This record gives sequence, structure tokens and C-alpha cells, in this order.
Amino acid sequence: MGQKVDVQAIHALDDLRTALVQFRAEVEAALREMEAAVQRVLHHLGEREAHWKRQVARREAEHKKALAALAACRSRTYRDPKTGRTYVPSCTQEQEWVTRALVELERATAALRTVRELRKLVEQTAEAYRRQARRMAAHLEENVPKATARLKRQAAALHGYTGLTPAPATFITTPPVQAVADTVATGALLAALGVGVAGIAVLTWLTRDLRQALGDAGETLSAQLLREEFNLQELPFDPPKHGFDRVFTAAGAPIIILESKVHHKGEFHPGQTRSGEQGSPEWIAAHAEKMADPAFAEWSPTNEHIAAVIREIGPQNVPVVAVVIESETGRASVYYRTAGTDEWQVLREGVSLAEALSATHQRSGHPPGPGGVEREPGPEALKGGLNRMESRG
Repeated sequence: MGQKVDVQAIHALDDLRTALVQFRAEVEAALREMEAAVQRVLHHLGEREAHWKRQVARREAEHKKALAALAACRSRTYRDPKTGRTYVPSCTQEQEWVTRALVELERATAALRTVRELRKLVEQTAEAYRRQARRMAAHLEENVPKATARLKRQAAALHGYTGLTPAPATFITTPPVQAVADTVATGALLAALGVGVAGIAVLTWLTRDLRQALGDAGETLSAQLLREEFNLQELPFDPPKHGFDRVFTAAGAPIIILESKVHHKGEFHPGQTRSGEQGSPEWIAAHAEKMADPAFAEWSPTNEHIAAVIREIGPQNVPVVAVVIESETGRASVYYRTAGTDEWQVLREGVSLAEALSATHQRSGHPPGPGGVEREPGPEALKGGLNRMESRG
């Protein structure tokens, strides 16, 4: 009879996985900052080289003028026919001008030579650094995902062994605070390089409401997570100021609504609206109605197509996925709404989003197709809804 193993602190595997992903993000951010610093130095040296090239050209012209003046002065030498004596002008001022111009030309030439040598040295050093940086980035890109996937499998296996309820699944994205800061830093760098449009972009970012900026960054990161982690396909959609954040589709789910939240502690608090709680069937129905009515700002031809599919399958059968991202760490949790109710559930380790949504469809009463995925509505329902809307248009 095998000995039972005392498994404790499974969360330490999750913490290690999070730490690995954060380490990768921090190293990649440091590499970006180093590359930006190298670019700034090279740009500055390029400016100095251009400056001294102009100075050399200007001082060469000045030296030629001084030489011409000296030659003209010396040409005024003459011999008195009466006395036979030769008179030579002193040309002291012209000679001083030539000497002074030559010193300035040599100084500018030396400065240009120094800048070129320094720039060459920096370029050589930068290339050596970039080779190392590329190796480091490739190592992180290849090995960190493998390590985190293995840790995730081990945690799920240990949860199964102990019979405990699996912990909520966690994912790591770029911290929204960092995403906003990177955008500002990138714009500032481009502005420093003389890109006027980027300078305007920086001012726009700096004057925007920080909460809105974090929300926009979180929405982009949430959509990226659904595409990369769960292979969901994003649908064309014109997001209004208030309404759905993004819209996706997947096998067996013609419409999946994304709600993105950014919170400093990663807490999930669905918003309360006049149409009901965010993600509720009443909320979905209210926005679908506005998306189908040209009298509302939510309307567009694309949104009207999506609204038609929502009406066809029923708002109560449209799954909603909420991605909640901690603003400073990038740790993300995924929630999904049970079909037909206002109940939200957290996605847990070892459970795929497809499995969670499939269980949701089964609870909604639609007959499942092969593999536990409902037969209707499916992607064909979306296609049919769009075709019908186009034929009516």
C-alpha cells in the first residue's frame, strides 16, 4: 500500500509561476529601456557629428577667405621707379586672421574626428550588447512559457491529488500601469528625436484621465489574453463609450462579450447600470437594442449585425467573460457568467475556458454537439445572422 503524501502550500507553485512571468516582464522592460538609452546616445552623437561637420565647412570657408585677403594684401607690393626701392605692406591683420582661422579649423576638425571615433566605439559596444540582449530575450521567450506551463500542470495535478477545489486560474499580462508608462516613454523618446506627432501624442497621454488610460490599456491586454490563451477570435466591432468592451466568437459560441476591469487589488466588481448589472441578460439586451437603432450612438452597421445575432440566440444565452487585471502586477483572473442567470464564476486551474463555456451552454438548455459543444447556436448562426442583415440592408 502506497504512502500518502502530505501536500501543502500548492499556492507556492502559483506564486513561483507568477514570479517567473513577472521576472520576464521586468527583464524585457529593462532591455527596452537599455535599447532606448542606446538610441538616445547614438542620436546625440549623430547630432554632434552633424554640428561639427557644419563647423568644419564654415571654418574652411573662413580660412579660405583669410588666405585670399592675405594674398590680396601681399599683391599690393610695388617698386618705386624713381628711387628703385620696393615697398612691401605689413599685412599684419590679414596674417593674424589666417592664423586665427587655421586654429579654429583645426579645433573643429579635431572635434569632428573625436565625435566620429566615439560614435564608432558606441556602435561597436551597442552591437555587442544587442547580441547578448537578443540571446537573453530569446531565452526568456522560449523557456519561461515552458516553465510556467509545467508549474501550472503540476499545481492542477496536486489539486486533483488532494481533492481540493482548484485555485482560481491566474494569468500574467503586462501591468496596465507599465503599459501606460511605456506609451508615454516611447512618445517622449520619439519627441526627443524630433518627431512632432509623437510629441503631441505625449501631451495627449499626459493630459488624459489616468483611470481612462488604464482602462484602455486593460481592455487591450484583456483582448490579447483571450486571443493568445484561449484562441478566441475577435469580431469586428465598433465599441461605444458605454457598452461592450470587445466581442469574440468561438466554436459553439457565436457571440462572447468581453468585459475588462483594472483594479489595484485585482478585485472583481461588476458595474451597476440602469439596465442592470454588467454582464446580465438585461444589460446585454439593452445594449443590443441600442446597437440596432440608428438613433443611438451605439449604432453602426457592424454593431447592428452583432445585435441581430444576439436577438436570434437570446441575450440570456450570450456568455460574458470578464478579465480582471491588477494594475501594478499584471496578474489577471478570468470570470464568466452562467447562462440564464446573473451568476459569475471564476475560472479555476485545470479548467479551460472552452470547458467552462460548454458547461454554461449545457445549463442553458441547448443540446450539446460533438465534444460537449452545443449544435445551435454556433458560428453558423453568426454567419446566418450577418447574411440576413446584409440581405435586408
